[in-house]
Order: sequence, then C-alpha cells, then structure tokens
Amino acid sequence: MKKGKSSKGRKKTAISKGTKSEAKKEILLLKETDSILKTLIDKEKEIIQTEDALVESMKRFRDLFEQSPIGVSITSIKGELLVVNKAFLETFGVNSFSSVSKYNLFKDFGASGKDVKKIQEGRIVQYEKEYDFDNMGFPSQKEGIGYALFTISPLFRDENIIGYLVQIQDITQRKKVEEAQRLAHLGRLLSDMAHEVNNPLMVISGRAELALLDEELDPKLRDSLGVILDQCFMAKDIIQRLLKYSRIGKVQKNPVDIEATLELIANILQHHFKMSNIELKVDIKTDLPQITGNEKQIQEVFMNILRNASDAMPDGGKITIRGYKEKGHVKIDIADTGEGMPEKVLERIFEPFFTTKQQGTGLGLAVCHTIVREHGGDLYYESTEGEGTTAVIMIPF
Repeated sequence: MKKGKSSKGRKKTAISKGTKSEAKKEILLLKETDSILKTLIDKEKEIIQTEDALVESMKRFRDLFEQSPIGVSITSIKGELLVVNKAFLETFGVNSFSSVSKYNLFKDFGASGKDVKKIQEGRIVQYEKEYDFDNMGFPSQKEGIGYALFTISPLFRDENIIGYLVQIQDITQRKKVEEAQRLAHLGRLLSDMAHEVNNPLMVISGRAELALLDEELDPKLRDSLGVILDQCFMAKDIIQRLLKYSRIGKVQKNPVDIEATLELIANILQHHFKMSNIELKVDIKTDLPQITGNEKQIQEVFMNILRNASDAMPDGGKITIRGYKEKGHVKIDIADTGEGMPEKVLERIFEPFFTTKQQGTGLGLAVCHTIVREHGGDLYYESTEGEGTTAVIMIPF
C-alpha cells in the first residue's frame, strides 16, 4: 500500500515539472514575440519617418523647381518635354504645359545641328536664341522680339543618358541694354569719324569744283575731275548713312496713315519700276488703322525695302504689297518674284555693312530694322532661293 502511494506522488511531481517547463517556453515565446513586434513597430516608425522625409524632400524640390526664377525643363532622351516649371512657361508667354508639350528640344528650340550632336554626346551646351513672339507656333501672350539663353545638360543613370535638363533664362532686357550701349558707342565713333573724314572730302571736292570752272580745261582732265567729284559725293553719302544709323533714337511721333504713305512711295517709284519692267500691285485693306510714328522714317523704310525688291529683279518681275491687321499690328507684306536669298545671307541681312551688292554700303536694311524696332514693331524677311522674297513689317497701332 505504501509503495502504491509513493508511485502516485512521483507521477504528480513529473506532471508538475512538465507544466512548468511548458509555461517557461510560453513565456520565452511571448517575450520573443513581443521583441519581434517591438522591432517591427520600430521599423514601421522608421519607414514612416523615411517616407515623411522623402515626401517633404519632394515637396521642397517641387517648390524649388516651381519657384525658380530660371526656366527649367526635363526632357526625354528624344528631346520630348516631360515637365516644365512656371518660369519656363513665362519665358514663352504661355500659361499651361499643354501649350508647349508637343514641341521638341532638338527641333523647336533653336539648337543647331552641331549643338544637337554635342548634346547627344553627353556634353553641356549653351546657346542664345532670338524669338519672334508674333510668329511662334503656339499662342504666346508676348509680342515683338525676345531673347533666351539655353543651358542643356545630360542626365545620367549608370553612365547612360536617360534625358536632359534644360535651363532657360530670359535675357531680352540684357540684349536691349547691350544694343543701346553698342549704338551709343557706335554713334560716338561715327561722329568722330565723320568729322575727320568730312574735312578732307570738302577740300578735295571744293578744289575739283574750282578746277571744273576753268572753261579751257583739257577734256580728259575734266572727266577725271568729274569722277573725283562723284566719288567725293558718294563718300559723303556713305558718311550720312552712317550717322543716320547711329543717331536713330527718340523722334517726334504722330498719327501716320500707312495706306497714304505706301501710295506716296509707290507713286515716287512708279517711273523707276516701269523702266525696270516691274509690275507693282498694291492691296491695302480699307480698314487699316493709323499707327503712331515718325512719317519720314516710315517712308524711308518702305523706300529702302521697295528698292531692294527692285534690285532683286534685274530682268523685271512683280512686286506685291499687302496691308492688313494682325494681333494689334498693322502688317505689311512686300513680296517680289526675284531670285530669293540663301539661308546664310538671310541670317545676316540686318548686320551693318553686310551687303551682296557691288556698290552697296550694307546700311539700308540695318537702318530700316532699327527704325521699325524703335516703333515697337518688327521687320523680318522670308525667302526661298528661286522663288522670291517677302519683307514683313509689323508695327503696333
């Protein structure tokens, strides 16, 4: 009996020990689980903090991107615009990305073939571009001529180009200041030169005129003196053109009837056109408004452009003048049926002293361009070799 009781006691003790062992395991498991949960919670907090920091960083980047005074765009490797900031849109006078989204960095923003090649090679490229906002492919709120400075940098991933960062600065005001400074410097230079050259010209022409008064003068000598006198007059005319170019500035402006001005110039040149076998056609809209400007300067612009059109048709041809309203401007198209101009000439026609004529000074169109700009307008040429040339004058009314 005693032995039986002892056996039962030992059994109970074994069960008790097993229960305690399992409890300890459960406690340990709970502790491990608790530790794992705490680690997961800490990791979750860390991820949330990282996400918040990333979101905040993205917000800051977006703010910097949008509020940058410099226009910024990111393009694809093909040059497609992917995103642009507010300053980029303001540079071109548009309100939304959709207005420029279809345009391509390589095709539509003035990069030359050499620049495109350098860009695609992964080199940083910078260039200036002139824009005519009245003739852009998209509806710009700006008018006239503007200038932009482009800086294009490649974006890399694992040494491969994945796109391009485009920075664009509006440098229109800077260019205007530079132009004003250049003209002021040129004006001083030309005034000094005119004074220095006019004096000997007056002496030469005066002596030639006195010599020509001699009725017994040898005919050959008389002819030679006549040539000298003619060349003196030509030199004086060149100096006057130089001075006129350098002194264009503030002048008195009044209402100008463009239709009447064109008719006056056309009548003056009518005989010249007839002798040169040139047909002149004038098509001016009757509702053409007056502009505010200097009538003499506007006459000079039309006279120069029409004479150039005539010179482009030595064997005769046709000149057509059209006048109409467009975007708050009086627009005059003067088209000829001459031989046209190659691109290299077209790019340089407004440069002072650049000319393709044997006896030209290269100042006529430079003066015209400056006059039209001083009237708040624009003058540009469109030309195709073998198909003629069109001068386009736009002046606000």
